[in-house]
Amino acid sequence: MKIDISNDEKSSFWLSFAGLMTGLFFVFVLIVGVVVIRYSILASELVYLQKDLNDNIASLNAANKELNKKHDSIKSFIAKLKSSPDGVNIEKYYNNLNSELSKSSAIINNSLDVISLKNDELITQIDSQDEEISNLKIEIEQKDSEIEILQKDIETTRKNLENYVKIRENIALALKNKLGNMAQIDLKSADVSMSAAKIFNINSTAIRDDAKFDLRRIFKVYLDYILSPDIIENISNITIECHTDSDGGYLHNLDLSQKRALEIMKFAYATYKDSNLSKYMIAVGKSNSQIVLKDGVEDPAASFRVNIKFDLKDSKYFIDKVLSHRAN
Repeated sequence: MKIDISNDEKSSFWLSFAGLMTGLFFVFVLIVGVVVIRYSILASELVYLQKDLNDNIASLNAANKELNKKHDSIKSFIAKLKSSPDGVNIEKYYNNLNSELSKSSAIINNSLDVISLKNDELITQIDSQDEEISNLKIEIEQKDSEIEILQKDIETTRKNLENYVKIRENIALALKNKLGNMAQIDLKSADVSMSAAKIFNINSTAIRDDAKFDLRRIFKVYLDYILSPDIIENISNITIECHTDSDGGYLHNLDLSQKRALEIMKFAYATYKDSNLSKYMIAVGKSNSQIVLKDGVEDPAASFRVNIKFDLKDSKYFIDKVLSHRAN
């Protein structure tokens, strides 16, 4: 049976692409997460600083109340002066009041100095935190923008990779249009298939004279297209495969199919003068290892065939190509 490698190629493409893009996206999400955590911590610290400031303001208010009490005491003292002519009592009241007033003034002045210093520190810290929070907000917005750009870039890259995955199918359609009825084209694998019975006689490895004209035309069309610069840059090799039916035994058929593949390759070299063939073309005999079944029974005519096929370069090549386009 024919082997369809297109699914393996697609799986390889998407596995490689998924690993690459998931890694990139995770890095950007991690960066944004770190920035958001820093923002939350600074916002929490700002709340505590504001609480300290409120506590200091409360202390200042308490000191002001104490000062007001002393003022009231002075007013009371003056009232007593006016109502009592006793000099001893006046002096006593005055000394006591002066002493208490001095202590209160010292306490209030110390409190004011401490509060003023703390307020200055808090204001400086709050200004610094506000500036850092503002910078973090800007950084978060920038990371959000970068993630949006990355998502668009990933989508563009995905579409580019889809186009590369479809290279084989696009080549198959092009070959179908160019070869017409000269040979059968598999529209998924792009394999060109010919009946070996029209090229070789039974148990013979010599190409029949009446087959050379069509074979020459097929190679001309096929190789002109495959070896063109835009196509060959994606291809690792071109293979001529010869298959037999199961009649005659595996080893006999293996020797026969290998010799036939080599003869067709020699014919291609003789009729298509291009030095690039030596870089890409190989010949393989498959014996009867891949017979064609019809309703579960071998179809000898379909099994006895010649295939011309190609292999695409590995998925890493196409991903590197996409990334190179992104960099440009």
